[in-house]
Amino acid sequence: MRMFIVIVICLLASSLSASDLFDVVQSLRQQVWESEYIPESTIPVIPLTDYDEFEVIELFRAETIEELEASLMDGYPFAWLEETLKDESIPWEDRYWLDRRVRAAISQNLHVFYDTENNPVHISADCIFPGEYYWREHMIVDPAGWNVPEGAERPVAAAWWDIGYIFNTFGRKVGDLALPVPMIVMSRDGEISVISTGGNSPEYPNEQPYACFMYSDGTFFEVPLDVIGMYSAIVSQDGSIVAFSCVHQSESSTSDQGNPTGPVYIFDRDANHLRTIFPEVQLEWCWRPAISSEGEYLCHTARGANTCLIDCINGKSEVLVKPIGIREQITNYYSFSPDRSILNLGGATTGRTMDISSRNVMLYNETGRRDSEEQPSTVLCSSNDHICTSLTTMRGNRPDFYWELVVYLEDQVIYSNRVTAEIQFFPIQTDVSPNGNYLIVNPQDACHGYPSAFGYEEVYNLPLIAMCIEGR
Repeated sequence: MRMFIVIVICLLASSLSASDLFDVVQSLRQQVWESEYIPESTIPVIPLTDYDEFEVIELFRAETIEELEASLMDGYPFAWLEETLKDESIPWEDRYWLDRRVRAAISQNLHVFYDTENNPVHISADCIFPGEYYWREHMIVDPAGWNVPEGAERPVAAAWWDIGYIFNTFGRKVGDLALPVPMIVMSRDGEISVISTGGNSPEYPNEQPYACFMYSDGTFFEVPLDVIGMYSAIVSQDGSIVAFSCVHQSESSTSDQGNPTGPVYIFDRDANHLRTIFPEVQLEWCWRPAISSEGEYLCHTARGANTCLIDCINGKSEVLVKPIGIREQITNYYSFSPDRSILNLGGATTGRTMDISSRNVMLYNETGRRDSEEQPSTVLCSSNDHICTSLTTMRGNRPDFYWELVVYLEDQVIYSNRVTAEIQFFPIQTDVSPNGNYLIVNPQDACHGYPSAFGYEEVYNLPLIAMCIEGR
């Protein structure tokens, strides 16, 4: 493979600029690293569902910065991780996902990346966090200090925000970003990021809102939105669909029944307006709505603690059955499975999953409220085809909350236990790898650690707990 790189470099050297050649070489080196440390499976992979017995094993735990630093004394990858990544009995996609998630946690917490030679790359930054939450293949870097040139063109209401960079998980800068702020959402390839600018807020009432599209070359483009209001923004992983949902709008936007509704503006990645959708109910504030990986569906909190599922392609919307036991006017937690077949519905309610095709709902009663405890809150995550589902539920009474993790394999509980960790921020969630072989416990707010934005003193996102499911 290394000889192949030399040959390719010789062939390309005369036709590419120095920067382009450097990018090609780095990309080839990344492929070499993956072929060595995450080899393609050469033996048939046995699906988890073919086993009769299961065991959930904790592979790694870091609850503090000191513990994470100590784990890297011998460099990256960890011994256990190198062994795991080379296990060809596990689907390649799951091993790749595990490597990227661990790399992202290291760079976010320690501001250190590891290159294709496994050397540490230290970055001086005010903050580093992912723009896309599931794969986390690209990290947003807010460089240390203030780096906005005088007179630089800035998005609306962004005068006090820095200019940022996009890094891949090997510590190579792959792009520039007009705004490195926690509210932005990035496509999986890192080429497009979106955020709403302007808009209605207590500080700036009735201000013109914009759909802001930011590209990896550092450019941005703002589209004025018709309705005054506060907006949430989301982009699908493949970058094909961008949605801006109005969550607090003026009374000028009404449905046929005269009630304030939507709107939801749908764009493509080039900022072309595709359609405007007025959902059947008024939307409520949602920190980050959930969108399927290819942008077919958008899931959003709606008035009356309902959930609204919006078809971004044909413009239809539907109100899902109201959750059980939920408090009124509280944000729910939503997510789609990687293959977009399952919608996970959680929050301060009994957790449930819905099959997108059949609309069949599975209710998880163990996440409901128990006697003499405050309202529990659950985050659900699923693998492809609903093979594996994790339920992470906050229980107890303040200040003595604890977290309970239940893992399902199809309709069978294979694990149920407390998550014992010095968790400082609620909530946490347990992400599931694409085929259900690995679990990662991490704070649900993946961009936590931006002190200038939220006043946090700490700049990390812990605990990080990695688990695997073994079948027999």
